[in-house]
Amino acid sequence: MPNSKKIAGSLLGQDLTSEECDVLATIVKIRQLQPAEVLFEAGSKDDILYLLITGKLEVLNVFPGGNTISIDVLQEGSMTGELTFVDGVAHTMRVIAKKDSEVLMLHRDEFESLVENHPLLTYHVMRSILRYSHTLQRKINSKYLEMYRMVQNQYTAHY
Repeated sequence: MPNSKKIAGSLLGQDLTSEECDVLATIVKIRQLQPAEVLFEAGSKDDILYLLITGKLEVLNVFPGGNTISIDVLQEGSMTGELTFVDGVAHTMRVIAKKDSEVLMLHRDEFESLVENHPLLTYHVMRSILRYSHTLQRKINSKYLEMYRMVQNQYTAHY
């Protein structure tokens, strides 16, 4: 399958025209991952947006001493690394492949080279990233409220 079709099928491609997907396809790279292979480590910086085309990726919080806890499992079509891509800060989680996976990688420097000649494309990509970030924020808020209610119910049940 051509990279432009892979982009169109991802969360990033929701707002892109087929022509914009074609342009973006000229600058993305492909990476194949084996099960348990690390995509990126917490604390690393790479300025890359990753689009999961096939497979599953697990997001792990890494504690001092090396213990981890699973935060989420990303499904095909989703993205990761968006905060490092946008603002250049280090990754806060480790991401590993749960099974054979393929990701498209969009490097920030190459993406920024499109701004002058393809401003609408860059706007659409950034809007998709922001939409995805809002979705994650709502998910986190929902989990927080669920946990808060559970703690409150346990606390009031004992007193």
